[in-house]
Amino acid sequence: MVHLSPMFDWLAHQAQVSPRKLALVFGKQQWTFAELDDGAAQMCAQLTAAGVTTGQHVALLLPNGPEFVLAIHTLARLGAVAVPLNLRLTPAELRWQVTHADCAALLHVDDTAPAAADLAVRQINLQALPPSPEAGQWRRRPLNLDTVQGIIFTSGTSGQPKGALLTFANHFYSATASAFRLGVLPGDRWLACMPLYHVGGQAIVLRSCLYGTAMVLHPRFEAAAVAESLRAAAVTLISVVPTMLHRLLEHHLDSLRAPHLRCILVGGAALSPQLARTCIELGLPLAATYGLTEAASQVATAAPDEAQRKPGSVGRPLLFAAVRVVDAVGNPLPAGEIGEITVSGPTVMAGYYRQPEATAQTLRHGELFTGDLGYLDADGDLWVVQRRSDLIVSGGENVYPAEVEAVLREHPAVADAAVVGLPDAEWGQRVVAAVVPAAGVQLSPPELIDFCRARLAGYKIPREVRWVEALPQTASGKIKRDEVKQLFVV
Repeated sequence: MVHLSPMFDWLAHQAQVSPRKLALVFGKQQWTFAELDDGAAQMCAQLTAAGVTTGQHVALLLPNGPEFVLAIHTLARLGAVAVPLNLRLTPAELRWQVTHADCAALLHVDDTAPAAADLAVRQINLQALPPSPEAGQWRRRPLNLDTVQGIIFTSGTSGQPKGALLTFANHFYSATASAFRLGVLPGDRWLACMPLYHVGGQAIVLRSCLYGTAMVLHPRFEAAAVAESLRAAAVTLISVVPTMLHRLLEHHLDSLRAPHLRCILVGGAALSPQLARTCIELGLPLAATYGLTEAASQVATAAPDEAQRKPGSVGRPLLFAAVRVVDAVGNPLPAGEIGEITVSGPTVMAGYYRQPEATAQTLRHGELFTGDLGYLDADGDLWVVQRRSDLIVSGGENVYPAEVEAVLREHPAVADAAVVGLPDAEWGQRVVAAVVPAAGVQLSPPELIDFCRARLAGYKIPREVRWVEALPQTASGKIKRDEVKQLFVV
């Protein structure tokens, strides 16, 4: 692959061409591209004085905030590799990732200092660094697109997390393809309320910089705060997972009708056709998307006008991406048949860090085998059915949890549901469901099972239903199905 190289880092470029344009909003604070660039130059000088050098792997134990955004741009300018860490991990999990990724240093702030103290790696508190007079030397540095930008660990919902090696080229082509599908307007403001240590959060940081548009960053997802930003901060795009969208619909519907909002990008977990239809019926600018860490975020997206045409579909592959659906031996399947989704193109990662076997299993013949199940329809639109690891096989029949969950959510007494398979001596696996009840509605498990019986084949019906206050989820909104299974262990 041939790239124009070298080029200057993206923040330095925007600071040169659009210095006074708004770049970042965090609470009541705002930064222009020139101000953000000044901060990155200062941090470059500070980290260099602290011993960070080109090529080092640097862990980021940071909450959503300006320090995280600056760290991403700073490490790019330094030529160091960012290793963002999930703040929700246990000390043992954090130690494993820092060690596995060969981190030479760890960046933290006051709030994350206690968690950092348990990690045996050189620690740098970004809020305690003295000013440096050498910032002027770090206004810009050449950037090679083929170098690794970061090691981003997969969420690890099943098995050991794997560190995906993402290059600047991966992010560049992903940002370009997303722009072609969703468009870019000079006044765009993209609201990010997902953790920046996930690829979806980092994508917004890098895309906004490449586009020369503003990012409205929140510390976390809080429905009321997000709704207020949608109403008052002239937000034009927002990225959410289905759970977030459900909460906004339930309690802050008016905010999703804000006049500036032109795109609600929903990904991170399967979007049910029912939720998609609800948004479309309400006239909301829904864009259903499918992506994954290993492909630098977006792979396929149904833009708002396309989502209206086929609720539940994630649309066609983006520019540069090729998607196939294949059988167990890699042969392409005809339209409508469910198989494994594969992706190829310049957004696909370079591999997993220090995990050659996992890399060889996932990257084969120039394709990324995602482990996700879905199908392409006759028009070439992609429908994502389920992760392969979540598939339930009961009595020799395949049961897709997403299908059963969609039926459960149709009942007015159900706010949310997660379906898993438990070992069964007779059937191999039996279908069970953890259900979050809707406020003010009462229903017995047998009644809910009867509701399913009228809508699902017998082998798909949950054999057991348990009411729970909330479903266990990762920070990116994916159901922790292993923890759901534990709810049924007596």
